[in-house]
Amino acid sequence: MLKKTLISLAAMAVLSSAASIPATAHHSTGAFYSDERMDVEGDVVEFLYVNPHGQLVIQDASSTYWVGEMGSVLGLQRAGLSKAKLPAGSHIKINAQKSRDGSNRVFIRQILKDGEEIYTNEPTK
Repeated sequence: MLKKTLISLAAMAVLSSAASIPATAHHSTGAFYSDERMDVEGDVVEFLYVNPHGQLVIQDASSTYWVGEMGSVLGLQRAGLSKAKLPAGSHIKINAQKSRDGSNRVFIRQILKDGEEIYTNEPTK
């Protein structure tokens, strides 16, 4: 009886581990953003430090608004980026992937503030 119970528990552990592997997967940026990069310089209007993706709204010198998508809050924290580092009115420069649909939506790969890199999220190869 004990042997059957141990085998059942081991089988359940293996199956539950295998079932959780796909749950860690996430979509890539390729579906929404091209490989083409661009720089945007302007002032932070709002920094939404929220899951599933942080959002940064920037207004450039021509008064155009840009919405930059970023990683999760945990990813931003791991990269050393906090909400306090980007208050509204901060002047920044970003390097980002352009949106495939031509909108003013971008995926942020780097943020410079006062010429200093404060965030980077480069894909691994």
